[in-house]
Amino acid sequence: MRMTTSWKSVIAAAALSCASLVYAQSPVTVRVGVQSIPPDAVFQAKDWLGPYGLKADIQEFSSGGDMMQAFIAGKLDIADGGSGRLVTMAATQPELFYIMAVRQSGGDRYGLMVPVKSTAKSIQDLKGKKIGTVSGSGSNSTFRLFLEKNGLAEKDFQMVNMKVQDMQSALQQGLLDAAIAWEPQVAIAETAGAAKRIISMKGVNESPNFYLVSRKFADANPEAVAKFLAAAWEEAELIRTNSAEAGRLAAGFISKKGVQADPKAMALALSRINVNPEIKDEMVQELVPVAESMLAANRIKTMPDFNKVVNKKFYEASIKYRKK
Repeated sequence: MRMTTSWKSVIAAAALSCASLVYAQSPVTVRVGVQSIPPDAVFQAKDWLGPYGLKADIQEFSSGGDMMQAFIAGKLDIADGGSGRLVTMAATQPELFYIMAVRQSGGDRYGLMVPVKSTAKSIQDLKGKKIGTVSGSGSNSTFRLFLEKNGLAEKDFQMVNMKVQDMQSALQQGLLDAAIAWEPQVAIAETAGAAKRIISMKGVNESPNFYLVSRKFADANPEAVAKFLAAAWEEAELIRTNSAEAGRLAAGFISKKGVQADPKAMALALSRINVNPEIKDEMVQELVPVAESMLAANRIKTMPDFNKVVNKKFYEASIKYRKK
């Protein structure tokens, strides 16, 4: 039977319609940068984006600096950055990104730990002693602020710049009298019986890490960005309400990489981290003194206008997807 021209047109139109539908339903791929921090381990342990119609292209970095370089080079759509690097970008390349949410915050994720047998109970007990730190890190900046609030300065101690992963063994070998580190390193050392935390930086500052999104990607895919934040909110809810389950997920993911991780240590670490994605004005305000200090030290040439890079519309749009 010969097919008439009209039927050919109908079939062609139907095929085109189906192709368009498939294309429309294809998941948007989001290139996400992660680091070796507990919330990022939870993020990688489960497909949080799939239920929102997104596909994650996860790229892991050994440091925030490496991640920011990849972000600036256009190799990532979403990354999270600490205050120092973020201020530099806001001062020099504000047109590249939006600050759209908070990844993690809270001073409690920074802790001063000492050997198990140490008799030190306060910062005064450590004057003149060797304290390990990672220069330029959020823990180091928060610790300096803690010292200022207690009438002290780094010069009152023997500060030793070192890698955070070397601190536990240095404490055990007696090479350090104390160390200031971030989670999960503190919780891991505590759970292993290698050190004890005597001071938390809780209340010193919030030291937020912000989610950054490429303006090019966000402007082209606003719905995908909102859905990503809905998934981030869902992950944050698990961490806040069930740190034991979140710790199990994180430990399971880390163990798959060939590194043994204690679920109890990961749960303890996660219980000390604030993962509320909502951007609050006081969080953004914490960037101001950092920028002022960098400006005074000639590390940046102009004071950033953070109002031009903060964009809350994606988080607000994510609320309707969370309800669904």
